[in-house]
Amino acid sequence: MITSNVMNRIISVNKAIIASTVLAISFILLVGPTSMTMNVFATVNSANQGIGQSQASTQLGVCVSGDGTLFSCNNLNVQNQQNSGNNAAAQSGGNDDDDDGGNTANQGIGQAQSSNQNALCVSGTGTFVSCNNLNAQNQQNSGNNALAQQGGSGSGANIANQAIGQSQSSTQNSGVVSGGNTAGSGNNVNTQNQANTGNNAAAQSGGGSGSGGGNQASQGIGQSQSSTQNSGVVSGGNTAGSGNNVNDQSQTNTGSNAVGQQGGGSGSGGGNQASQGIGQSQSSTQNSGVVSGGSTTGSGNNQNTQTQNNTGNNAAAQQ
Repeated sequence: MITSNVMNRIISVNKAIIASTVLAISFILLVGPTSMTMNVFATVNSANQGIGQSQASTQLGVCVSGDGTLFSCNNLNVQNQQNSGNNAAAQSGGNDDDDDGGNTANQGIGQAQSSNQNALCVSGTGTFVSCNNLNAQNQQNSGNNALAQQGGSGSGANIANQAIGQSQSSTQNSGVVSGGNTAGSGNNVNTQNQANTGNNAAAQSGGGSGSGGGNQASQGIGQSQSSTQNSGVVSGGNTAGSGNNVNDQSQTNTGSNAVGQQGGGSGSGGGNQASQGIGQSQSSTQNSGVVSGGSTTGSGNNQNTQTQNNTGNNAAAQQ
């Protein structure tokens, strides 16, 4: 069974760091080839597998006008990622003659999206429906990490590292300076959605029979979202419907961490070890400032909605 110390470490770990670490692992694995290394000392089965999706957007709009600014300098960004691919590996044996043989598998699925939007309007008269930032990010993963390891030998071990990570970040800055009205300007709208149904599944049998041999499984599912919105409006007239920030973040996870371990090393330090964690993290920062010579109807409002749903399980069987 997982010791209380291990469980405490899993529970107390910062969820944002989990997701960032998961993504880093995933993209490193993406460039790491599947390999088998042989030498006179040990035979090791080693598999590095990664599926990675990354999107980045930077948008800058600047309008300087001596007259009115109408439907200008608006930024629109839409990002969508979908993955249904699986990482599957089967490893048998390792070296039967030497002490350092074993099976090692690193598997990762990662999705990353980032958006940076900046809009600035300076107008001598009215500013209408200008310098607005709109960002929509969507991530869906149904891919699984699946692994079967049998054997290992001597002081060798079965080692499995599996991670699924989704990360989204959005930064929006809008500034409007107008000599007249600023109707429908300087607004930031951000929508982020993450859905994961992928599982981390590992089956480990045997492990090394000598000192230090055993089965080791580390599995993590992480979702991370961050949003920063800043809006400033200075108007000589009305600021109707301006300088508003709206943020909507949703995370849904039904993926599970499942591991079955049998055997483990019989010598000193041998045994079965399982570390499993599911983390969801959301952060939102909103700042709005409105200075108006007239009415400020429907202006300078901050609205934030964050939803997290998890039905994923951490399941471990050790024998």
